[in-house]
Amino acid sequence: MRSGRHALSAVLICAAAMTACTVGCTAASDLPSFEEASRQLDHDADTLLGAGLSGPAVRLLDDETCVPGQVRHAVRAEGDLAGPSDGLLARLDALGYDRVADDADLRDDAEDVAVFRNPRTQVTFELTLRPEDGDGVRVIGRTVCYATG
Repeated sequence: MRSGRHALSAVLICAAAMTACTVGCTAASDLPSFEEASRQLDHDADTLLGAGLSGPAVRLLDDETCVPGQVRHAVRAEGDLAGPSDGLLARLDALGYDRVADDADLRDDAEDVAVFRNPRTQVTFELTLRPEDGDGVRVIGRTVCYATG
């Protein structure tokens, strides 16, 4: 069961990366700097998580999904929702994120998943509701991969 969850996350990451590359690779010069995208991710994560998730965010630099010589900024938080999950979805919409994949695309018997991306910064948020954990939710936010140096 756990390997299925990891496989689903891997599929989501690949789908988001391919879509981001389709959009971002053709206009790479239009992307904000790594620092600007990281600040935007942190701001949006704080805004999103302040909307009712009872768990601290863990900020990561250089996750292992980028190729050597690239870096990305990521935020991960898990906890219980203090309110309905549609509050998180509405908050992402208000922050300018577009839904790029949702539960209908990514149905899993144990989890409901939605992926949102900001069209300007290409910052992506993946929301996973875990009904087996009651009101459990996992939020992962990422920038695209940026070349170092």
